[in-house]
Amino acid sequence: MRIRLVMLVIVLLIGGGIFGTNPAPAHASCAEIPSPETALQQSDAVFSGIVLSVKALNRSKWGSSADPVEVAFRVTESWKGVDSDRVTVRMAASVANRFVEGMPYMVYARKTLTGLRIDSCTRTAELAKASDDLAALGKGKVPPPSPELESAIRSNPAGKYLFWSGTAFAALAAIVFVLLILRLRRRH
Repeated sequence: MRIRLVMLVIVLLIGGGIFGTNPAPAHASCAEIPSPETALQQSDAVFSGIVLSVKALNRSKWGSSADPVEVAFRVTESWKGVDSDRVTVRMAASVANRFVEGMPYMVYARKTLTGLRIDSCTRTAELAKASDDLAALGKGKVPPPSPELESAIRSNPAGKYLFWSGTAFAALAAIVFVLLILRLRRRH
């Protein structure tokens, strides 16, 4: 009876070890990260930008580190391959986990059939840690506003009138407030 119990515990431990754990995520080891100049030549797009959103695509049932993720950027400076102030880059979830909304990054991307893509072996990094890249690449170009932003500005010319009417209303309210304060002081 005791031997059966020990055997059952051993079988359960082995079975739990085999079937109860998820496979460990694969980690790519990068032989050597290229210099900024070489990375510029090898990349299809090089830019600095602020993360607007991080969005998981087609998430698998078990949440694999290889799941595709889209990261949207507002481009602040471009050295190659970006001609708009908005760009979306795809990557695996294991790469995307280092991107934080609102933070600026230096991005080196390659074109694929699904658009721009980065992997873990690029020079892509937080902008604060990319001083070598900024020094080597020099000044980039500031991209023009995206067509969507320009059409929104053109389609709403009332926006500038609302600004000025709001400013006039605020000035009028301030004058009335000052006059009321002065009138109250005279009474006392």
